[in-house]
Amino acid sequence: MSDGELTAADVPALAAGAMLYSPSLAPSSLETTVAWLTDLLGRSGPLRLVPPRALPPQVGCAAVCVIGSGAALADLPPTGDEFVTAVRELERLSGTAVGAVLPLSAATVSALVPAAVACQLGVPLLDADGMGRTFALIHHTSMHLAGLPVTPLVVAGATGESVSLRVPDAWRADALLRSSIDALGGWGALAAYPCTAAEVATSALPGTVSRLVEAGRVLLGSRDPDTVVARLAAVNGCRRVGRGRIVALEHLSRPADATIPTHPSSVVVEQVGSDARQLRLELRSEVVAVFSDGSLTAAAPDLITLLDVERGVIAPLDSLWPGDLVDVLVIPAHPVWYSAEALTMVGPASHGITLDHPRRR
Repeated sequence: MSDGELTAADVPALAAGAMLYSPSLAPSSLETTVAWLTDLLGRSGPLRLVPPRALPPQVGCAAVCVIGSGAALADLPPTGDEFVTAVRELERLSGTAVGAVLPLSAATVSALVPAAVACQLGVPLLDADGMGRTFALIHHTSMHLAGLPVTPLVVAGATGESVSLRVPDAWRADALLRSSIDALGGWGALAAYPCTAAEVATSALPGTVSRLVEAGRVLLGSRDPDTVVARLAAVNGCRRVGRGRIVALEHLSRPADATIPTHPSSVVVEQVGSDARQLRLELRSEVVAVFSDGSLTAAAPDLITLLDVERGVIAPLDSLWPGDLVDVLVIPAHPVWYSAEALTMVGPASHGITLDHPRRR
């Protein structure tokens, strides 16, 4: 990736970084999108990747992502025009042309799709996003914290149908969209947060797309876990909480909060070596907390992920087995997520863990 450009050669690193920032995602779920984006960049040439402040302040922007189930996306692949359809309808509703797009969340398949959409529209991709990782609900963004409205928004489906929405309260958007996503086939192409480049510059999280490529290059460049952790530390502040073997998996052990689609479970890791601590990982749609001998060591919005020590690759949560040797890694979120308001929204208590975040003690 040269300064200001994303090329077809950068797609594997972008996908690897997206896996790091979405540890619940299986690599196979990205294959179709990786092929799609690689083909688009191969035919159209490099894509402009620019910071929001590099654009005229009045340029219209929109956040783009996949909403719904990754499994549904794999079963019902996009025909290719869903995201353009969503953006064009959002332009009609907002009355403003979209001259640049950004990821709603720079993680999962939603880190790749905005680049494909920018190629299709012939507009720049902004090197910024609203989450810096991924959260469960579409108003869990720095733009929402800054006061930008999530709607009007549009969701287009592979069925050729689309849904548009306006809400006075941002939290209602997900509640109203849930049944529509099911009817559209389990996933949809979302275009939301219509705003200007000036508003993105003051509300979104900067540099998150290029950071994914940097992190992905680290993951692709070495299979030695110690080397990977040391190099990731320089890119995103990653630290190893501990290394150990998985000794227990407890699936669906507790009821889920009805407001967030989760499957509560736990993973217990016995550390190896002289430090014989026991690590307990609490899982929802991601790892939301790590306890070390019963003490809360890290928690959302920290990004917590597992590295398969023997293979030197990120371990998806649905691939874990007793006996696996793993590094438990913690990557700090953007500082905006540690404010009192943000922690109320995405911190430990939002996942049913009524303890102060370690950074707020």
